[in-house]
Amino acid sequence: MKLGFIGTGNLASAILKGVVASGFIASENIYIYDVFAPKTKELSEELSVNVAENANEVVKKCDGFVMAVKPKDVASLLESICADMKSKNPFIISTAAGTEMDKIKSSLGFNAKIIRIMPNINAAVSQSMTAMCANEFVSSEEKEFALKLCSCFGRTIELDEKYFAVFSAVACCAPAYAYMFVDALKTAGVKHGLSAADARIAAAQMLLGSAKMLLEGDKSISALIDNVCSPSGTTIEGVCALKEFGFENAVIKAVDSAVEKDNRMANRK
Repeated sequence: MKLGFIGTGNLASAILKGVVASGFIASENIYIYDVFAPKTKELSEELSVNVAENANEVVKKCDGFVMAVKPKDVASLLESICADMKSKNPFIISTAAGTEMDKIKSSLGFNAKIIRIMPNINAAVSQSMTAMCANEFVSSEEKEFALKLCSCFGRTIELDEKYFAVFSAVACCAPAYAYMFVDALKTAGVKHGLSAADARIAAAQMLLGSAKMLLEGDKSISALIDNVCSPSGTTIEGVCALKEFGFENAVIKAVDSAVEKDNRMANRK
């Protein structure tokens, strides 16, 4: 199986590195293209993958490709590769936010095989949370290939496309919120005498360990919270302060805003 990448930005590069590191696809069977040539040159030297001269070469040489361009560039890309797509009919794995599979199919003008994935930036450390769906023209073998591909850089769930907007808000936008949370904890630690380096490590490791408790344990979130909150203790004081100053409401509003933006991008109201 030969796989291509059209677009090699931060997310695509993270996916590419995870795939190569896993050994799932040999480097000589991967073709990459980006309008920014220095980026593809750098990746080729690092990973020994092939650099295509243009997007059409990727389509012609590969069984499938990851379309990792910005949503605003999807239409022009599809127009430029449409003829070769109809001739070769590779499957497309799209990472474009707010761009539904039917919209891609309509732009191409035929029953193209489209898989949509929504990874997050943690693919860079092989810890992405990714959602995936496929249209009816994708074969079971191609779907299985995409699932194995996504497993190279983290955890994957199959999800109905109608839930992609909220999934993106919860799993793909939220790393930024998590970094903000860690940064706020770091600032508070410095305020009370910790060094910035020690406070950052303490907050980040706390976040990592808490995530493992959630994913690998069998206790509910409320039970985990209760386990930390001793009666009249320090933690319950902090929890009460978070509730008083609107922590939960702020997080929900952040998700609401991200979902609304995704809907606007997809022209949904």
